[in-house]
Amino acid sequence: MTQKPRGSNSFTLVTQYFPPERGAAQVRLGSIVADLVGRGNRVDVVTALPNYPLGKIFPGWSHRPLQSRSENGAKIRRVWVWASMGSGLGRILNYLSFGVMSVLGIGVARKSHWVIVEYPTLFGALPAVLCAKMRRQRIVIIVADLWVDSIVEIGTISDGRVIALLRWAERAMLRQADAVTAVTEGVRDALLQKGVTTKQMTWLPNGADTEMFSPGPQDLEVRAELGLAAGEHLFLYAGTHGYVHGLEVVLDAAQELVDEPVRFVLVGGGSEKESLQEQAATRGLQNVTFLDPVPPEEVARLLRSCTAGLATVREGDVYRTIRSAKMLPTMSSGLPVIYSGDDEGSRLVAAAGAGIVTKPGDGADLAEAVRLLIASPERAAELGAAGRHWIESNASWHQLVGNWLEQLDEIDVAGVGVVAATDQGVSR
Repeated sequence: MTQKPRGSNSFTLVTQYFPPERGAAQVRLGSIVADLVGRGNRVDVVTALPNYPLGKIFPGWSHRPLQSRSENGAKIRRVWVWASMGSGLGRILNYLSFGVMSVLGIGVARKSHWVIVEYPTLFGALPAVLCAKMRRQRIVIIVADLWVDSIVEIGTISDGRVIALLRWAERAMLRQADAVTAVTEGVRDALLQKGVTTKQMTWLPNGADTEMFSPGPQDLEVRAELGLAAGEHLFLYAGTHGYVHGLEVVLDAAQELVDEPVRFVLVGGGSEKESLQEQAATRGLQNVTFLDPVPPEEVARLLRSCTAGLATVREGDVYRTIRSAKMLPTMSSGLPVIYSGDDEGSRLVAAAGAGIVTKPGDGADLAEAVRLLIASPERAAELGAAGRHWIESNASWHQLVGNWLEQLDEIDVAGVGVVAATDQGVSR
């Protein structure tokens, strides 16, 4: 087992997204926290009241400014946010409100040696970095997406003075970090171009819970619950229904396969879900079923009744750095992946021999991959076994987090200056 790093037995994670919300970021961060706690570390989490991807505060939560609970060994401090989905002013207020309110949560959190800042937007990350700097705590920024680059790519803001200011603020924030963690190789390369030094750079890609997501017999109740006919094949997409995912390709494939024994099930929520449901209804697609977000345990149960899992990413230069987390539970479950995309994730699936890669946005190509897996169950089994082997060798959460902690330890030991002692006696 990887040894716990010296001087780093207390952490504070600051993130707008966290379980019980559903989504790739929530799964990733929840898994990191669970592993840190499991290693005996003290962990505080400062996060928003759960509201994603519904765009409203979950039932059972009050709208008080700050609420604290102990959950699974970690102290979770949740702050109020302006709940909103989609784009425009409401979403900007959502980001800004978390950035402002997170300062309240950080202020009451126990002082820790490392502050882990999830960087989905500057609005949420920059206040946390500044607070940690003022408290003389070590800072590690986790970068899963290139936010400023993305809003230019999709046309939210034109590349001009505002973007220049955002790029300057982003570089300034990254310079303040003791460590910067990339989730994909493409993001890592871009961060180096943005001025992050090799001494700062650390690596923590998405992983899988190999115990929860594992090969197993089909659950016959799943087929009954979904109303699947005898011989009907289930293909599952489980995750956020956002613009980047380009899920229209699944509807196009469903239209190609309307007379064949295939059911596509899309589980989750997101800004594009309502539009996708309307498109499916307009096309009269009876072979597409939409389900609300479900816990990971339920996703694992659904996967065991599938022929394959789906991962989709929209075409575009900015999306080539993506490594879709949707493929990992499928691979860990010993199932083949159909990956519609041209990015880092599609290259990984191809290199691992874990599935079939199809052209991004090409529904006919995706439909042909579905037919191939149905016609050749032996080939599907080979692809699934290869994916499970790759996950076990490279992407279990315990292995990934252990390697990451060793990288932080090296930065900690090499660091210059003094970090004030925490209440657990950690000092540098």
